[in-house]
Amino acid sequence: MEQTKEHENQHNPHAEKEGAHRPRILWINCRLLHPLIGGDRLRTYHMLRILKEWFEITYFCPRTAEDGAEAVARAAEYSDACVTYPHRFTPKGSPRFFAEVIANCIAGAVPYMAKKYRSRRAGEWLEKELRETRYDLVVCDYLVSLVHVLELRVSKMPPVLVFQHNVESLIWQRHAAAAGNPVKRMIFRRERDLTLRMEESCATLAAGQVTVSPLETQYFRDERGMKNVLGSVPTGVDCEHFQPTPEKTEPYTMAFLGSMDWEANVLAVQGFITESFPAIKARFPEAKFLVIGRNPPGWLRETAANDPSIEVTGTVDDVRPYLARAAIMVLPLSVGGGTRIKVFEAMAAGLAVVSTPTGVEGLPVVHEEHAWIASTGTSFTEGVLHLLAKPEARQTMARRGRELVEAEFGWRRAAEIFRGYCMELIPGAVPR
Repeated sequence: MEQTKEHENQHNPHAEKEGAHRPRILWINCRLLHPLIGGDRLRTYHMLRILKEWFEITYFCPRTAEDGAEAVARAAEYSDACVTYPHRFTPKGSPRFFAEVIANCIAGAVPYMAKKYRSRRAGEWLEKELRETRYDLVVCDYLVSLVHVLELRVSKMPPVLVFQHNVESLIWQRHAAAAGNPVKRMIFRRERDLTLRMEESCATLAAGQVTVSPLETQYFRDERGMKNVLGSVPTGVDCEHFQPTPEKTEPYTMAFLGSMDWEANVLAVQGFITESFPAIKARFPEAKFLVIGRNPPGWLRETAANDPSIEVTGTVDDVRPYLARAAIMVLPLSVGGGTRIKVFEAMAAGLAVVSTPTGVEGLPVVHEEHAWIASTGTSFTEGVLHLLAKPEARQTMARRGRELVEAEFGWRRAAEIFRGYCMELIPGAVPR
């Protein structure tokens, strides 16, 4: 195990001001947070930076060969101590990966997406740490992080809070419905069933659950009958970091922002290129499509190499220069769930947004006011064409989107709400 700590005597004005020790949280996650790529990492990072004012946080996660020393060192930005365990993931798409997935479909007790994080060393460290150190709360960041807690043998376990970034079973259900390959469909359905079982364990093992949207809170409470869902935390965005730059905008450039090693994003981009982009280029020959996101698949890179109107960035240190070029953010998602940070980042950066209902699911955006929301491929294309043809309407929508996120969606508000849920579960704590 590798452990880093901030100085014990580091000045903490917030703890001093409140006149009491900070409650201690063991925060279990599935990765280090740097580089800050993807909405999920951004959400956890920004919330933890603020939660650290009120809680003493030990951050526990795997460390892979790809994680550099900087990623561990920068954990001091969001935790008081960072403990990592060495772990190796089977390369996605390799023969061994497919063999493991099939074996888990046949005999697995938990979904493969969670099983791949299991580690004997991690379990041993957690059991020892929880016996020897008094924690007030254990937070499992993501459903998959619960895999470490399921098999712990600790007599006095602190209350557990599961932070559900998605309704994972619904995502697998959508993947199964969209799969044309029968083997893939079978795998997705089995992963859905195992995920449903793991979600059900949250209702009994966890003291509380928190989601990322009121819609998902309602789903767990009403459709799944879970009594321990405390509520949701809103999506946040740093409006000082993301600023409109109209002088840099290319009026016929559209962008997609998202990790391109996630199948939902791959399907969205593929669908846009084949179904919408040809009609857009026929109307506006100068149109360009900019795909911003890490690990794009080979077919996408090849498509971009053969079509100068499509640009694929791969991993970038800062998305802002690329967002600055775009007039419209397109979110043609048919599969997905959870955090929608990319929507609010685009709005904060002054882009108009065209999205499917799935792309803005659970967000308080109004059609034609904050975004153009279209449920079919044809209406999605029409929305993009409408905004490209009418720059004043596009700029008005972009301005209203920016006003929405400025007024309602800062990270401190999200962290304060999450803090309240934590205090509800800590024995003897006064809810705030």
